[in-house]
Parts: sequence; structure tokens; C-alpha cells
Amino acid sequence: MPFRLYRVTDSLRVAGAAARGVARSGLIRPTSPRATLRITSGVLRWGTSPAVGFSLGAARHPDSIAVIDVDDPQRPYVSFADIDHRCDRLALSLLDRGVGPGARVGLLGRNSRAFLEAMTAVSRSGADLVYLNTSSKAEAVAEIVAQQGISLMIRDEEFADRVPSKIPCISADDPSGIALLASLPGKGKIPTVAEHGKHIILTSGTTSGPSRGAGRSSVPLDAAAAVLDAFPIKMAGTTLIAAPLFHSWGWMLHRLSTLLDNSEIVMRRPDAQRILELIDNHQVETLVTVPVVLRRLLELPKRVRQRYDLSSLRCVAVSGSALPGDLAIEFMDAFGDVLYNLYGSTEAAFATCASPDDLRADPQSAGKPLAGVHLEILDRRGRPVPVGRDGRVFVGSRTTFDGYTDGTDRERTRGLVFTGDVGRLDDHGRLTVVGRSDDMVVTGGENVHPTEVEEVLRRNDDIADVAVVGVPDPVYGSKLVAFVVPWRGVTCNEQEILVWARKRLGPHHRPREVVLVEELPRNPTGKILRRALVGDSGADIDHDNQVD
Repeated sequence: MPFRLYRVTDSLRVAGAAARGVARSGLIRPTSPRATLRITSGVLRWGTSPAVGFSLGAARHPDSIAVIDVDDPQRPYVSFADIDHRCDRLALSLLDRGVGPGARVGLLGRNSRAFLEAMTAVSRSGADLVYLNTSSKAEAVAEIVAQQGISLMIRDEEFADRVPSKIPCISADDPSGIALLASLPGKGKIPTVAEHGKHIILTSGTTSGPSRGAGRSSVPLDAAAAVLDAFPIKMAGTTLIAAPLFHSWGWMLHRLSTLLDNSEIVMRRPDAQRILELIDNHQVETLVTVPVVLRRLLELPKRVRQRYDLSSLRCVAVSGSALPGDLAIEFMDAFGDVLYNLYGSTEAAFATCASPDDLRADPQSAGKPLAGVHLEILDRRGRPVPVGRDGRVFVGSRTTFDGYTDGTDRERTRGLVFTGDVGRLDDHGRLTVVGRSDDMVVTGGENVHPTEVEEVLRRNDDIADVAVVGVPDPVYGSKLVAFVVPWRGVTCNEQEILVWARKRLGPHHRPREVVLVEELPRNPTGKILRRALVGDSGADIDHDNQVD
């Protein structure tokens, strides 16, 4: 559905931001007539879909490094020209197998060059591509395959037993799979398709069941360029993607990286010390990751962090889950004011960005809306709420999704889509996300958002991480339970934490129980899986650690 509020003034604002972003990034540079012709041909053929991907770099500087796969000992470095040819050959191999317009392919794998090649090749074939979460169990994968009508699965070997046996598979990391198909000489040429295939990213959620798919085929070029005005990714730089590529956050930043001909470093698992090694060894300018990785970087001993030269780092872009305010400040104090916090969703795409200055002014801020994004805080009747008051976050732009693949849609009003979050705006137009609307706990007749309680509990010097959930209670309706991860080597006392919290939180915001755990369950982007902490009945709670 088109965004009804997208007016001429919005178009001018996007154009201005896009111009600034293009100038800042260095996107527009003199090129040879031959390169210009190749770029124009690729864009006319594939638009801004992932199919165009590496063809831009192959036209502008074919011999430059496109991808560094640090987990591929045989061939970690691949040039733009080489990977562009590999994607063509893989697309032709898929077409020979009957994969083309109207078909739907699943992709289940960790970050790798093969993942990027599959993404690009399937797009060039004209088929739809469904990105599956690597944490999905076999039952969930089977349900997604059935719901989405997947006829072919590209997957890593470690996930082979999760895919239904009746589904044909291509291995992403076995020599007989993508590596072979991308090296075979293709027959004929890739046909031009009338309509680009969709890229279907499953909504992440925080439950164990399969999620609905949100499909996109392309992103408006001016909107993508406007994002470049928000944070400093440069042309022909080096970007380390330490966020899942199957999630909209990693997926979108890969798209920006290829638009700017960046050398893109991918790693299967985001190990903290290895990230520092890669930044040092490859002079990484942009790190794309999730908040939980920032915490792991800070947990490294200072003497370990000081071994590495991180002076090349200009931008650490995080999204995918909430960024706690204390973590933002601690990270910038340790690594410099290079942190950018982007807020959005699979359905709404990028919505806001908090710069280092925004985070210094308000560490919990998600920043101001990007150019071309209209954001409103509404009550349950769809009426705007005053500045400083909590309400439901609605977003509209030309990059919001067109609806789920099962035919359903997100709640919308006046062209704005509900993100599922509760938040508020301050006097400067900055957004603070209070929490998920479905995480809200009603206790003693009061609405409490767990993230507000968690922010206070993190100020306790003994607490490394914490999650607050609501469980049924005969007196309060629901009561708050805090699951606490102590710092390594620290011995915590549950009762002392409860007493500490009582002095700093109002009656309805106080946890009634504390449970000590070694770690919190999270999905691959770092979102806390609150329902995995405690059953609906609250039967897993130790009532000896309760304060009434």
C-alpha cells in the first residue's frame, strides 16, 4: 500500500538528505564510459534488487576485493569481477534446475560468501528467496517450508537434519554445492524477468514458533541514499558484518555495503576478540553488529583490547535489539564516539538513527526519524499523544513493507504501520523506545514496561545483564521477576538485589523475585527470549527469593 503521507515536502527532504549522503559517502565518482554503460545496464535490468549487488563494483573497479570470508581457509578473498561471474553462473545453474520466476527458495545458513552468492544468484534467477533463522528447530523449518511453498533449500551442512527430507537441497559450505555450481560454465544467458522476485525476511519475534514473512523486491534508491546521511559509511571502504544476514538489519547493511563498493568481511560467529583482530588487520572503518556483541567486547579485559589498533574505526552501527543506555555510554567511553543506534523493524525498515551526540545527550534515545520517514506516537484510538507521553510507535515511508506473505498485514492507520513497540518523543524530536507492546506487564493495575526496570537494575555494579518478565500472581494479577546475570567472578545475593531495587524503584516497578542465571536466552540478533525464561504458569520460579 503506498504511503499516503508522502508529500512533495517529504520528497524534497529525502532528495536533500540523499544528496548529502551521496556527497559524504563519495558514491558518485568519475567512471569510464564502459563502466557507466555496465552500471546503467545493470540498474535498468535489476533495479535496486539484490540482483544488481556486486555488478556495480565489478563495473567500477573489478579487481578490488569484494568479500573477505574469514572462515574459508581455501579462498578467503574474492574480487568484485570474480564474485559477479560466480553469481551469474550460480543463477544459470539454478535456472537449469527449474528455479526461476514463480519458484521459491529457502536459505538457511550463517554469514559466508556462499550466503551472499546465493542471495544474489536467486535474485537474478527471478525466484523468491526466504531467509530462515539459524535458531529455528526442525519443526519450525518444516512449517515455514510448507507455509511459504519452498521447493528448494540452500543450507549449511550443520542444518541438514532440520530440513524436511522431501525438499531438494544445495549445500552452501560443501565443495559439491554452491562452490561447484558457481564455478561451472553456464549455458546461455540469464533472461530478463518482468518482475523481480521477492526477498522474504521472517519477522524475528521472541517466541519459539515460526514467524510470518515480510517480502520486498527492491528499495527506492533515493531512500537508500538518504540513509547514508545518517551515519558515515564511505565509498570503497571496508565493512565488517557481525550481524546475521538473514535478519533485516544485516541484510540491509549488506545492501548498502555493495552499493558503496565496500570490501565486506563476513564471519560465521561474531567472536569478540576476533572482531578486534579483524578491525586491526583489515583497517575496518564500519562495524555492523548487534548490542549484545558490544557487551562482549567490553567484557574483554582492557589489556586484551589495548593490543589492537582500532584507529581506522569510524562507525559502529547497531540495531536488531534494544541498546541499553548504560551500554551505549560504556562502549563510547571505551571505544570513542563512533556508535550509531538505528531503530526499525522488518516491516518498517529503517526509521530513526541516534548519532553519538544523540546518545551522549540521551543514552536511551533511538534518535530522530530519517529523511522521508514519518513517525507518530498514537494511543489505542489512533490519536497523537503529547510529547513525553508513552504511546504506540507508528512509522510510514516508501520503504515500509507491502504486507505478509500469508496475506495478512500489520495494523495501519493513515498510511502508517504499527511497529509493535511503545515509545515516546522528546522536545528535540528524538524517539525513546520503551519496549514491545506485548511485553508490557499489568501489575497491581499499573502498566509496567520491563525495559524501564531493567535500565535501573543495570546500575547495580554486580549485575552484568538482566531481563524482567511478568508471571501470574493471585495478589497483583502479575508480578515482576528479574533474571539476573552477575559479572564473572562476582557472587550475588538475591535478597540484597531486591533490597537494592526497593530503594530505587516505585512499588509497581519493583521485582518481587530474583533468579540468578549464567546467561539470558537470546535470538541471533540479541533480543531477549522472555518466554523462554519462565513458563506461562510461573512454575519455574523459586519462591524463596521473593519479597512481598
